[in-house]
Amino acid sequence: MINQNKVVILNGIDIFSDHRGYTSVSFENASLREQGINFNVAQVDQGYSYKANTLRGLHYQKAPYEQAKLVSCLHGSIYSVGVDIRKESATFGQYVGEILSFENRKIMYIPKGFAHGYLTLEDDVLMQWCCDGNFNKDAACALRYDDPDIGIEWPKIAGDIIISDKDRNARLLRDIE
Repeated sequence: MINQNKVVILNGIDIFSDHRGYTSVSFENASLREQGINFNVAQVDQGYSYKANTLRGLHYQKAPYEQAKLVSCLHGSIYSVGVDIRKESATFGQYVGEILSFENRKIMYIPKGFAHGYLTLEDDVLMQWCCDGNFNKDAACALRYDDPDIGIEWPKIAGDIIISDKDRNARLLRDIE
C-alpha cells in the first residue's frame, strides 16, 4: 500500500487507439484507492508554456489550505519536482523529480505538505493538475527552485531559464513557516 505522505509516480494511463486517434481514462478514483491514495478532485488547472526552459515553482499553500495534486503533461514534456516541506517529516527538504510527457503519460501524485514545480523540456507544453482543494491566493507561497539546501538537479537545456520574478526571488527552505 502506498503512503499518502510521499510523492508517487503513477504509471502511464491506458490508451485505446485506432486510425482516428485515441481515448483514455485519465482519472479514476478506484484505481488510486487500489494504490493507497484517497483523492477527491476539487479543482482542475491547466498551464501552458510557450518555450522550453520555462521554470514554474516551487509552489505550495500554507495550512490549512494545503493541496494534494495529480500532475500530468498533456502536450510536450517537463521535469516535475515535489519537495517535502513538512518540518516534522523524516524526509523534510528532500525531493522527487520525474520526466512527465505526452508520450509516457506518467502522473505525479504530490501530497499535501509538498511544494511543486516544473521545468519545460521543449516548446509548447500543456500541463494539467487536479487538486483536492481550491486555490487560496492568501495562502499561496513559493520556495526557491535553486535552494542549495534542497539541491534539485534540474535537467540542463541550452539557454537561460525563463522564470517569473516571484519564483526567482522566492524564500529559502530554512525561512518557511
